Amino acid sequence: MRIVYSNAMDFKVIIEALTRLIDEATLSFTNAGLDLTAIDRAHISLLKLHFPKEAFEEFDVNDQLNFGFNTQYLEKIMSSARKKEKMEIEINDESQAIIRMLGDPRKEFIVRNIEVPVQEIPELKLDYDVRAKINSSGFKKAISEISSVSDSVEIDSNESELKLRSKGEVEVEVEFTKDIGGLQEIELKKPSVSSYSSEYLEDILILTRLSGFINLLYAEQKPLQLEFNMENGGNVVYLLAPQMG
Repeated sequence: MRIVYSNAMDFKVIIEALTRLIDEATLSFTNAGLDLTAIDRAHISLLKLHFPKEAFEEFDVNDQLNFGFNTQYLEKIMSSARKKEKMEIEINDESQAIIRMLGDPRKEFIVRNIEVPVQEIPELKLDYDVRAKINSSGFKKAISEISSVSDSVEIDSNESELKLRSKGEVEVEVEFTKDIGGLQEIELKKPSVSSYSSEYLEDILILTRLSGFINLLYAEQKPLQLEFNMENGGNVVYLLAPQMG
C-alpha cells in the first residue's frame, strides 16, 4: 500500500486537532479512500475524516488496511512538515508504516502499527434547524475572543444573521451577516438558540486552516456540527454535544 498527498500541512493540522481529543486513533485505508472516526476522552465530541482516493496524487490501495497510532507521537512526526511538502505513506508490512516528507531534505519515519480498541460510534440522525456557511477566520476570531471570558458559546440565529455570544458576567457578541460580511449562506427552519463549550471549540480552531468557509449546523439542545470541506474533496466533520440547562 502506498499513497502520496500533495500537502503534508493538511495532515499536520488534522493530527494536531486530533491530539487534543484522543490519545490513540485508527486510519482506515480502503480502495475508496481514507477514513478516521474518533470520540474524545469525555465522549462529548466526535471527529470524522474522509479523503476520497481522488484527493491523493497517488493512491495504491487494494485491500482494507487499518493503521493504529498514538496521536502525540504522530503529532511530533508531523511537526517536521513544511509548506509545499508532499507526504507519502507506505505500508508493506502491516506491523509498521513508513511516513516520508518529500521535501528538501527528504525525511523518513517508521511508525509502529498499534492495536487501538474499537470505539462504539453512535448512529446519529440529526435534524437541524439552522444551516449556515460562515467565514473560517471570522469564526476562529469569535471563538477565541469568547473563550477568553466564558466557558460557553451561545449561538443564536434568524433569517438574516447568525450570532455567537458569551454567557456570563462579561459580554462578547460577534455577528455574522451577509451585509457586514462573514455569512455567505443561511437556511433556517426556525430561529434557534443553543450553547456549547468554548473550550472544546477552541481546541479544534486549527481546523479552520483547511478551508476558507465552515458549514455550521445546529438546533436547540442538539449537537453542533462543523464541516470543513477542502478543495480536493477531503472533508473533516466535528460534532459537539450541547450544554444542557
